[in-house]
Amino acid sequence: MNYIPTIGSLLGVIFPAVLSLVQFDSSWQFFVVVLVLGSAQFSIGNILEPRLMGSSLNLSGLTIMLALAIWGGIWGITGMILSVPITVVIMIICAQFPGSRPIAVLLSGKGAV
Repeated sequence: MNYIPTIGSLLGVIFPAVLSLVQFDSSWQFFVVVLVLGSAQFSIGNILEPRLMGSSLNLSGLTIMLALAIWGGIWGITGMILSVPITVVIMIICAQFPGSRPIAVLLSGKGAV
């Protein structure tokens, strides 16, 4: 659920937290579930996954986050889901032409396309 960092993390924590409210008698288990799942979702969704995605696709983390914001602003949730594939396609197309090659280098994570 971390493909869209904010919404996916919220959904990944809210559903088990509500289930813990229904299942357990006291509320301290609810807070434990929210704390443990919230910290795991935050660290995976905001630290680990952008770094892994950027290194495997040769996109910088900043490029991924900017693409998420731009395409999400244009097309909403659908744009957020398609933001990384669209950005990779743009980088590949820009790398093929000498005039737009500097744009592909700026989008890349390692500076080489």
